Amino acid sequence: MNPERGSLSPWRSVGQGLRESLSLVVGYAPIAFSFGVIAVQSGLTPWQAVGISLLVFAGASQFVMVAMMAAGSGGLTVLSAVLMMNLRHLFYGPALATRLVTLPRRLAPWLAFGLTDEVFATAMAKGAARPLEPAWCLGLASGAYLAWVGGTALGACVGAGWASEGGYVAQALDFVLPALFLALLAQAWRRARWPVVAVAAGTTLLGMMWWPGHVAMLVGMLAGALVGSRQSRTQCAQEVTT
Repeated sequence: MNPERGSLSPWRSVGQGLRESLSLVVGYAPIAFSFGVIAVQSGLTPWQAVGISLLVFAGASQFVMVAMMAAGSGGLTVLSAVLMMNLRHLFYGPALATRLVTLPRRLAPWLAFGLTDEVFATAMAKGAARPLEPAWCLGLASGAYLAWVGGTALGACVGAGWASEGGYVAQALDFVLPALFLALLAQAWRRARWPVVAVAAGTTLLGMMWWPGHVAMLVGMLAGALVGSRQSRTQCAQEVTT
């Protein structure tokens, strides 16, 4: 057993995870702030905006949810779109479970709820060096969650008034969400994943000619995943032959 890991109590592991979530906090807070502003400007009350972040905690899906609600989409349509956008999380849990020392059943629902893209990426990178304590993962996710809810509350209660006055604040908030998507795409592109991005984007754009946007996005995601899996199998075959 690793002596460092064994000497840490669950509470110390949680605290360590919270400290290591600071990079996520810095990234989450401004995006959550912009969500709070956009939600209030779309007709929701500040309490409703904060409630969505408390219960959903799904990043980009929340922006889509608010946009669809403002456009008058039905509840079933909004729910199906959000669920399809987050289908990828079904694969995150089993992958992370392989990096944990153990998985207490009482913590599993909380770990699953806090497993965002960024939390998953951070935990998997950390777990490559040593097995992870579930309490550490809980601390990491808690830091991200608190930043997201707190940023939403600040944006809904304070930022909406600033943005309504126009000026640099409103212009900056208009760029936050596109910047998030561009950053995520840049990461995939940099790691020789440009065929996946190109196929997913092209399939989505073509699909929007015949299907609703959320259906086209799902088809594009599946097409990108298919290309990605074929790339992975090809790389594995090359490693075996060499």
